[in-house]
Amino acid sequence: MLSAFLLRSLLAGVTVTLPVEARVKGTEIELGELCLVAGLDGELVARVRALELGYAPAPGFSRLLTAERIKSELARALPAVEVRVAGERACRVWPEIDAISPGALEAAARAELLRAFAGKEATFTLSEPIASVKVPLGERDRQLSARVSATELHSGIIGVPVEVLVDGLRYRTVWISWRVDIWETRPVLSRPVRAGEELRPELFSRARVQIGRASEPEALDPRQVIGAVAKRDLAVGERVTVQDVHRPAAVTLGTTLFLRVKKGPIEARVSALALETGSVGERIRVKTVEAGQELVATIVGRDLCEISL
Repeated sequence: MLSAFLLRSLLAGVTVTLPVEARVKGTEIELGELCLVAGLDGELVARVRALELGYAPAPGFSRLLTAERIKSELARALPAVEVRVAGERACRVWPEIDAISPGALEAAARAELLRAFAGKEATFTLSEPIASVKVPLGERDRQLSARVSATELHSGIIGVPVEVLVDGLRYRTVWISWRVDIWETRPVLSRPVRAGEELRPELFSRARVQIGRASEPEALDPRQVIGAVAKRDLAVGERVTVQDVHRPAAVTLGTTLFLRVKKGPIEARVSALALETGSVGERIRVKTVEAGQELVATIVGRDLCEISL
């Protein structure tokens, strides 16, 4: 017994008229975008129009779809539908174009930089000009999506990928190059220091300085340079890094020290054993004498460590 669908298919045919040229939207081609599809049964016409014919050409390119190819696709997808293909022997398919301006790409990348560097004083300057980008015009508005990874949050040249989404699918990624400068108020030398001179906290003042890449040597806090000796001549306004000084050990492996434990306004001191050697500001492993508990604490002075709970 024939189904209702098959019965309608036999009683009502569909005519597909192929033009010599057509323009399509999106990244996939549907038969209804190219051809005039006519028939008595509206449901059958809709099914024929929805037949997918593969990818749409990229901007600057075209595809040639022949009548024979379309007949073959229809016979395979809708074997019960009587379809007559009329018109041209082949149709040249071109994409509708959506030209994305350099300003739109820059705005998407800058918005992501502002989000990624929120809370930091940073400036962003384009390091290379941006060219306009052509993508297929979608059935709905295209979207631009940018994302900066955590490893890129530093001063210097970084690339921001801007993804172009056509009908919700990623079509192309555009890389935009930026010069990023990060500024912070940090301790710097208030006067020159000669090689061999001992550094003291009073030699520092706070100033607005540019922060470099994360791979640069660590800058020391004034409290961390107590007893340190300069390896080289240091200029006014310089930050002092671990590579600029000889730092004496404030705690030696195996010695007994005081461990200051802080929790809010409450503070207590207990005896502990140093399991590592370190200088002021460094974190080392210690073991409490009474409880034998192993902890990681920060060295704050000679034979004195601190931990905050």
